[in-house]
Amino acid sequence: MGRLVNLHPPPSEAEQDLVEACRRGDRAALQAVFTAHAPYLERLVSRVAGRSLEVEDLLQSTFMAAIEAFPRFRGEAQVRTWLARIAIRTAHDRLRSASHRKRVHVIDVEHAAERSIPAPRMEHELDDRRRMERLEFHLEALGPKKRTAFVLHVFDGMPIEEVAALTGSGVAATKSRIFWARRELLKRATRDACLRDLVSGRST
Repeated sequence: MGRLVNLHPPPSEAEQDLVEACRRGDRAALQAVFTAHAPYLERLVSRVAGRSLEVEDLLQSTFMAAIEAFPRFRGEAQVRTWLARIAIRTAHDRLRSASHRKRVHVIDVEHAAERSIPAPRMEHELDDRRRMERLEFHLEALGPKKRTAFVLHVFDGMPIEEVAALTGSGVAATKSRIFWARRELLKRATRDACLRDLVSGRST
């Protein structure tokens, strides 16, 4: 298994002071930290969870978990990195708990997609939007860990080492998840009439 790589330096002195205040439960310090990092965490959670979960709800759960965990935060990484790890764990836990409820819905969506074939007169914009919706649908069918590694690396352009650090995984394991996610997504896409031409390179 690959060695876990931490690409982020420890917190600065100013950030350490803010962290100390957060450890004491200082409401102003907690609010300052959450306000500063909320936009980044929102983008991150929306990538990891996709359309399956409410992003705002996940952010609130992340912040609540962080408040409880701040007294144990040792400052081994930047606060943003630490919060990102909590956000990813929170999203993964929620995705796993929702997976059994999603199975029936997945079947319904598949059948609905087969029935709703766009008319030839419809614009390319509609086709592109439907392709993106189908791509997101297939991404959501991947396991949470594979989906997270794939999305962060391929869509967000994060280096594999940074993905490994954020997800608390080894580099080798992260590479493996990205490989298998790509392979599974390609296999699913070639069976989808909406994506088949795009994946095979015949789409204009």
